[in-house]
Amino acid sequence: MEEEKKHHKHCDCKEHKKCDCKHENDSDCNCEDECDCEVCQKSEEETESENELVSTYLNMAQRLQADFENYRKQTEIKLIQTFTRGQTSVIEAFLPCLDTFKKAKQSIADPTVLQGIEMIERQIISTLKEQGVEKINCVGEKYDPHYHNAIAVMHNDEYEDDIILEEYEAGYTFKGQVLRYSKVVVNKLEN
Repeated sequence: MEEEKKHHKHCDCKEHKKCDCKHENDSDCNCEDECDCEVCQKSEEETESENELVSTYLNMAQRLQADFENYRKQTEIKLIQTFTRGQTSVIEAFLPCLDTFKKAKQSIADPTVLQGIEMIERQIISTLKEQGVEKINCVGEKYDPHYHNAIAVMHNDEYEDDIILEEYEAGYTFKGQVLRYSKVVVNKLEN
């Protein structure tokens, strides 16, 4: 086998015939006997063409795999966004109910009924908090346009400028995003 490889350096196949030349030493042989194996019979152009085809198919498969991975990630993101939008719409439907509790508590004189209403309100607020809903702090806080919507301005020398004096309607965030801005009355000192 070693002899055959020495005589046929251009071919790695195992079907070589031993060289017919009459050299005493194999290293002296410069014989270029042709091999009749199928691999050796192929031209270099055919081999290059096959290599290019293999490379093309490999690149195509890699692109297809990357496209599928991108599609999978995008689908997962869209699914999460759709779920979050569904949660948001349900939560937004409950916010007017919380406003109604605030108004109802102001008009109820019976302490037992008031206590029951407050229990229900606390339970709803607790459930919303478990889902990621937080009430935006207002009264006594500095006005922040990212969380508060000023519907009126008052002048009170006892407070600093831009301090929220009253909350007209509570605002809420959901997972860090403003769901509804707080409607507030802001203190403005005269300049």
